[in-house]
Amino acid sequence: MTLAFLAAPRAGGVMITLVAAAIVIAGPAKAQRASENAVTAASDAFGTSIGNEKIGLYSDDEVRGFSPVTAGNRRLDGLYFDLGGNGLTSRLITGSDIRVGVAALTYPLPAPSGIVDYRLRSSGDDLIVSVVGGQSNYGGHFLELDSQIPLINGRASLAAGAGYSADQHEEGRQGTSWSLAILPRVRFATGEVTAFWSAADNRGDTRPLLVTDGPTIPPEIHGRRFYGQDWAQNSQRSMTYGMLGRIELGGDFTLRAGVFESRSTRYSRFTDLFLHIAPDGGAQELVVSEPEAPSRWTSGELRLSWANDGEHFRQAIHLSARGRDKRLVFGGGDAADLGSTFIGEANPVPAPRFDFGDTTANLVRQATLGVAYVGRWDNFLEFNVGLQKTDYTSTVRQSDLTTQTQASPWLYNATAAITPKPWLALYAGYTRGLEETAPAPGGAANRGEAQPASLTQQREAGVKLVLGRTRIVADVFEIERPYYSTDASNIYAALGTVRNRGAELSVVSQIGDSLSLVGGVVFFDPRVSGEAITAGDAGARPVGSTGQLARLDLEYRFPLVKGLSFDMSVNHTGRRVASTQPYPALGNQQLEVREQTTLDIGARYQFSVRQTPVTARILLANVLADRVYEVASSNTFFIGDTRRLSFQVSAIFDKPRVYGWCSTAAE
Repeated sequence: MTLAFLAAPRAGGVMITLVAAAIVIAGPAKAQRASENAVTAASDAFGTSIGNEKIGLYSDDEVRGFSPVTAGNRRLDGLYFDLGGNGLTSRLITGSDIRVGVAALTYPLPAPSGIVDYRLRSSGDDLIVSVVGGQSNYGGHFLELDSQIPLINGRASLAAGAGYSADQHEEGRQGTSWSLAILPRVRFATGEVTAFWSAADNRGDTRPLLVTDGPTIPPEIHGRRFYGQDWAQNSQRSMTYGMLGRIELGGDFTLRAGVFESRSTRYSRFTDLFLHIAPDGGAQELVVSEPEAPSRWTSGELRLSWANDGEHFRQAIHLSARGRDKRLVFGGGDAADLGSTFIGEANPVPAPRFDFGDTTANLVRQATLGVAYVGRWDNFLEFNVGLQKTDYTSTVRQSDLTTQTQASPWLYNATAAITPKPWLALYAGYTRGLEETAPAPGGAANRGEAQPASLTQQREAGVKLVLGRTRIVADVFEIERPYYSTDASNIYAALGTVRNRGAELSVVSQIGDSLSLVGGVVFFDPRVSGEAITAGDAGARPVGSTGQLARLDLEYRFPLVKGLSFDMSVNHTGRRVASTQPYPALGNQQLEVREQTTLDIGARYQFSVRQTPVTARILLANVLADRVYEVASSNTFFIGDTRRLSFQVSAIFDKPRVYGWCSTAAE
């Protein structure tokens, strides 16, 4: 049965409309969207996403205190992939894995800040249609349709999908988005080729950014009333397309190749700043508008691999050529002072006239040649070594002024692991890479300004234990790279070097046949050094950093009720640094946002209708409504999430044909 929930606010409650289309099934359906479950799919606690579910200590935007996405460490089915805009949607990919620590042990040419490896949607010889619909956070709604269509049995197939969502957010913002994707796949005796094209459109209200002048956090805001400007609507549309191929050359050789391009146009962009916030919530509202900005990202990799599996020794050599060509457009904005207001209170003002200036273009070209050697000897010794030579050029053009940054460093990695016992492995490694630096944040005076790439290095060592159905990973790490933040003049620039030391623990366990556990904790000790810190202009801890993260996910499957399970998640974040500079009023310490602990509870019921797998999923997030301010940049905040309810129903159809329709409504 096709099930889609549509929710729309109305007086006295929420109208839930259930639209159902009964479909006759020619044969048993294969598990696809209905079986998506991040807890049972996770192999460690560092980060796993599958479909609409995400769990783990880390995410695409934060791994060991840094962002692998910002650093440019994305892969698509293992191949180098540079991406911008909003084109990477669930229509194109089925999920991702965080490659860090032991998870990157056999991964060729890893990166210091971790790698996000996305899984491209696939298709085969079975006709499958999956539908997912439901209510998202705060009363929004969504509908997703994905399909796998065989074209020539054993030779050609097609994956295609479409999605739409009407989103609601914590501070009352609203927005809409749609996405499309099509992925033809051709298979032949010695390999396969997959092409893809996807498009996405996002538009909606601008998130208010709250800026304080001194050692204070903005006062608490109650309720969910939107207090920004209705005319400050952000709008962006992206297209992402490319091709991946694999061919077995014989003689243990395999050739893989991928070429990708993403084009994104930001048709309108606003930054809504509430400045000089007083203890009573009084503020000065300043809105910055930026002109239309088209950008492009082109990237690809060609990889020749030789693999040999002997009786006692397995080894592989990878020769890689990677490249990217990126063009970003930013700046040219104009600001309008909307006068005095109070945060959390609506203060509609007519849209002013904005006079745009010249935009700035950032052109980045990078070419990298690399070789990796990965081996395993008799289930005792495992190693991974790699060497890369990269050539990087970043050019910034503004009017008649052109500046250029170049770098051609050698990059390398070496990791080794020994397994003295079948249940015990010890490993250590070092990685040196050249990674992108985040552009200036919205609250900075030079917002959007591009920054040069940063040489980054990581050292790590750890232990892995496999005790029955329990896997434990514990390690320590140290990452060093240049530190960027806003200075005393609110200019985003390099202020020194950040060194982030930490210790991680991951536990994944299957307890009996009914209980799955994924848990982890990481302790950080981030420190910044440099002239700005010595002079007292900046504190010793990086903005946005925390001392600890912890997460526990549990799923219990009821033995007496087939298909019914209960899940719970506890997520803890320590105090986060919220200012670059220390304040005498705080004992010469930096401003901090308090710690937060959230509890999520949910349930899942898997059943069949006319042999069609259906899954109903409900989740109540942040049950205790523990809401804190999130840190956007130094002394700049936005409201975090509070309690929210979401639910969805998914169904999968194998060789479907329409049988009939019905509709019902409930208050």
